[in-house]
Amino acid sequence: MRVLYVAPRYHTNQIPVMKGWIQQGDEVHFISQFAVRLEDYAVLRPIVLGYSKLFECVTAIYRFLLCRKEKSDAKEFAFRVKAGFPPIGEAGRLLRELKPDLVILRERSVYNIPFSLVCRKKRIPCILYNQSPLWDKPDRDMGWRKKIFLRFLPKVRMTPVAGRQENGNIRMPYSYFVPFIAQPRYSVEEKPHFTDGQIRILCVGRYEERKNLFLLLEAVRQLAARYPIHLVIAGEAIDQNQLEYYAKLRKKIVQYHLEKDVTLLQNLKLARVYEEYKKADLFVLPSTRERASIAQLEAMSCSLPVICSDTNGSACYVENGVNGCLFADNDGADLRDKIESLVSDRNILLEMGRSSYTLVREKYQFENYYQKITDMINGEQLI
Repeated sequence: MRVLYVAPRYHTNQIPVMKGWIQQGDEVHFISQFAVRLEDYAVLRPIVLGYSKLFECVTAIYRFLLCRKEKSDAKEFAFRVKAGFPPIGEAGRLLRELKPDLVILRERSVYNIPFSLVCRKKRIPCILYNQSPLWDKPDRDMGWRKKIFLRFLPKVRMTPVAGRQENGNIRMPYSYFVPFIAQPRYSVEEKPHFTDGQIRILCVGRYEERKNLFLLLEAVRQLAARYPIHLVIAGEAIDQNQLEYYAKLRKKIVQYHLEKDVTLLQNLKLARVYEEYKKADLFVLPSTRERASIAQLEAMSCSLPVICSDTNGSACYVENGVNGCLFADNDGADLRDKIESLVSDRNILLEMGRSSYTLVREKYQFENYYQKITDMINGEQLI
């Protein structure tokens, strides 16, 4: 089978998926809107299609108007992802040349409309992939503007976010849960533990406000006097906002006299990040309303217990009390208590880490992903 993905960028969470298709003997291609410096192309190199010249003119006007108010890289980025459209002729040429048997489009965006319409015309099966929950509020896709927009995109959708089956939520129509997957890396027996007598806590994510790194730092400050813990934060700090956040965090570490208890790392390659997973004893992601994070699966693949907030889209991968636990979103005291409940008993850390590794091996492999895709192809009208 020839499979084509179209997405804003070639994200880390796509690497095990691409590897799975290739190892299975299928032909897989990936078209992205743009590339970033830290992408890993060891398995597959994406086709960076970019944007049409017309849209680049529109963006220049948008940037000028934005700068007159306040320059914002984040706003321009969001504008490109949601409103950008590809060079139509080149997009059509790629579809003719690649001849996909299945197309998977990432996000409900203007960029994907031409691909969706061509697939519809040529009767190529097409699936939408985004990270909106499988179980959600029934009025999520209401409104005539949204309904008109959605008519131009694939009807059938897959998501790695289960959501909550409570508070009046429903299973969204034509939606399927297709999990993140991760390559099993290190079993409990294959990695070091409690190096130099310390419990090494790891957090992986961008240096930005919603990651709640100050919340985690405060919890570590309160616990460091009672437990031999060391916090390592490995994050992306590329744009100005990220660099400023990093500087503020480092200043707070000095203010708290935690220089020996906290290590900040920037812009690591994926292989280097996995070295940190291997050395760690516990993974904590304190971010608020995280849409979905592959870092939790990566940590689990290295036999780490996981703590994350109960609003994290990837919370469904943490079986509370089995391979980690959830804390109440933005609740610093609850985060501290959850960390303490694990670092106070090293046997629990080892057992939960073993459970994480087992879950990855049993539930989050390419075979699981492929079976879900097959169920969608057989169970829904994708053309």
